[in-house]
Amino acid sequence: MTSLGFLVSFFNLFFPVLLFASWAEDRLQEMTLEQKIGQLLVVPACPKRGEDHKADWRKLLQHFHVGHVMIKQSDPLTQVQFLNGLQKESALGLWVLADAEWGLAMRMTGTLSFPKHMTLGAVQNIHLIEKLGFEIGRQAKLVGVHMNLAPVADVNSNPNNPVIGMRSFGVDPAEVVLRVVAFTRGLESSGIRACVKHFPGHGDTDRDSHRDLPVISHSMDRFQRVEWIPFQKAIESGASAVMSAHLYVPTIDDVYPSSLSPKCLNVLRQELGFQGLIVSDALNMKALTHYSPERVAVLARQAGSDLLLYGAHMDIAVDEIIHEIVPRAYLALKNAYTSGELSLEALDATVLKILKGKEGLQRELDVRELACLHSQEAIDLKQELYQQAVTLIGEEEFSLPQDSTYLSFGEGEDLLSKEFGTGKSIVIGVHGKLTEADLCSIELFKDRAILCLFVSPYELQHFQGFKTILLAYENDPCAQQAVLNILMGHKKAVGKIPI
Repeated sequence: MTSLGFLVSFFNLFFPVLLFASWAEDRLQEMTLEQKIGQLLVVPACPKRGEDHKADWRKLLQHFHVGHVMIKQSDPLTQVQFLNGLQKESALGLWVLADAEWGLAMRMTGTLSFPKHMTLGAVQNIHLIEKLGFEIGRQAKLVGVHMNLAPVADVNSNPNNPVIGMRSFGVDPAEVVLRVVAFTRGLESSGIRACVKHFPGHGDTDRDSHRDLPVISHSMDRFQRVEWIPFQKAIESGASAVMSAHLYVPTIDDVYPSSLSPKCLNVLRQELGFQGLIVSDALNMKALTHYSPERVAVLARQAGSDLLLYGAHMDIAVDEIIHEIVPRAYLALKNAYTSGELSLEALDATVLKILKGKEGLQRELDVRELACLHSQEAIDLKQELYQQAVTLIGEEEFSLPQDSTYLSFGEGEDLLSKEFGTGKSIVIGVHGKLTEADLCSIELFKDRAILCLFVSPYELQHFQGFKTILLAYENDPCAQQAVLNILMGHKKAVGKIPI
């Protein structure tokens, strides 16, 4: 062995960190306290807004070193151009987060909308749901997104839940688990981080945490048997992140909301064994208005949140976050770290975890690839999912009388009426919210009508006594085509109601 080879071997053995420190470790050593704090912050950006908004974001990068973007109000081309500019100005690169539970169309025009989680709850082919997770991830990458704030793992056991509802896969924890795991695997295998939400479980609430602080009084046994199973299985399946909810859960912590509670987030870390990123739900939501922005930020870090998320899409609310809330939260965090109220060691651990995730981060996007967003495979997948979801309630066998006419109720697009003439038999389509008069009219035909529901399954309570119901869950054109395929005898209804 040469003397040089001996020296290399010696240093490899005794000083491996010195020779092989990662990019993330190198960057961490160079960072100031202010830059580290910036890596905790997720701030909304609206690409379709004007130059003033872009200038605001330059200030966020220069003065507060913000590390993450929560994307709102966009279309593919505008977003790609906006993010390309923003990424060039970021020293360490920006993670881009998005709400894409049912695809990019949840927050972006000009993109495909896929079935909502509740509709997927009726789909029995679990492989299709994993395929959907991958497809949503594929599209997200094309527009610069790195983390999808999905899937929703909440078991929607309260039919009066005002905020989850169709966003949940259903009421049966075992069925929810199958779909949460499949969706998570699909996303992660596409290269997009999945953020499973909303821990410790937002399914059994009758209040919206955007407006108020919901109370959940379940026992620990109930949480372990119902709410936490989907999160546990998603974690085991490789979920990169979990989002905490703003809930008052006195069984776990009778002082702080779950998102600000070390006791609650310790359950996630210790009992469920999660070592990934904990993302707070939006810290500017009204569930937390009892606390100041300063106190919210410090408590969220003390509780164990890695990413402190602020979210809004209305211009006035976004501006409030950028001009007021983030500066106040940033200064409070700096003071807390300087005074020792918050742990610098814990900060370094979080920032290192984030930086490791940013190694090899894609920054430059190619607008030419946007042509791949609306692939035929994606369109076919969407149609197949809606087809697989349609649920027959009532008769085990189904056939459409030849002399059928079609009556349409509710505001919403109707593609079926043009397929029918006049006749003795009646097919009724419900395409949206109904008036009392509509309900009374439909009631007159229940003894001889086939009822097609393009609405939430919770609306079934209004339609008792019908012999045949085809439940399609949503008023998407693909859902209507799926029902038409069944009415015409081309397909059979194979979905199972998830509530």
